[in-house]
Amino acid sequence: MIKSKKTILLTGSSGLIGLPLVQKLLDLDFKVIGLDPKQLIKENSEYLHLSNIELNKNEFLKILKKYQISYVIHTGGVSGPMLFNDQPYEILNNNIFFTLNLIEACRIFNKINRFIFCSSISAYGDLKQKNTDESLKFSPTNIYGASKAALDLILEKYFQNYNLDIISLRFSTVYGSRRMTDCFIKDMINSAKNNTKLTLPFKQELQWPYIYVEDAVSSIISSLLYNKIHNYSYNVSGPDYPLYGQIAEEIKNHFKNFKPIFSNLETFPKRELFSINKIKNEIGWKPRFDIKKGIRDFVRNMD
Repeated sequence: MIKSKKTILLTGSSGLIGLPLVQKLLDLDFKVIGLDPKQLIKENSEYLHLSNIELNKNEFLKILKKYQISYVIHTGGVSGPMLFNDQPYEILNNNIFFTLNLIEACRIFNKINRFIFCSSISAYGDLKQKNTDESLKFSPTNIYGASKAALDLILEKYFQNYNLDIISLRFSTVYGSRRMTDCFIKDMINSAKNNTKLTLPFKQELQWPYIYVEDAVSSIISSLLYNKIHNYSYNVSGPDYPLYGQIAEEIKNHFKNFKPIFSNLETFPKRELFSINKIKNEIGWKPRFDIKKGIRDFVRNMD
């Protein structure tokens, strides 16, 4: 167990994953330096928020030194591949250059006990093999996935060549009531709540790997607290692999009039469930929220 009162730099501290993660870290007796353009948590003796800073190497190095950072959890950057399809530079600038400046500052500082990077299933591209593990070669299909794949490979070399303790968590699609970017579960629940028409661009038999935000947070905590020799990368996903028809039925349990229209076209490629056996067996993390439990908690926490 990590000793208390160590200081963590958390990027994306007001985001879908970052915001609930702040409170979990404070409960574990860490001090947290949050970095995010938006501030949603009041500062106190244990939490300090930073915004409007230059995301360059020298600025990050000043922060690491000033606050004597022991751990970095990097959830910040652009999320959601469909949001920025037409703005590739925004993704490259906010994902790649941001992360490169941060990790290089950590290398120079040379006092970071662990750097946790939130990667994505999008780095793999279309998963066409069942139970794919972390050895699958990256083949991203969009600029967002390409940015995650590039960073994952670069950080692996920092892990191997510069003796930096880095863990890359490759998340499937994360959902929760505070998600701002495109997500079909969010669209479906909002449609059900507002009783509006929704046409989905795929068949109800399409399966998709999801992870509820609470499980994403707990996987980060488990990776942070793990104190044995570890590998670099871990797939992270929920305990089930739901069909969208099943997702619709679960939402209908909360909103009786919900009737989404499914397309008969196979416009979305089938994405197989990737294996999470490695993180289960090595770090000891297991997801708790299946799609039924996740949707129930999502609806409960809606504004």
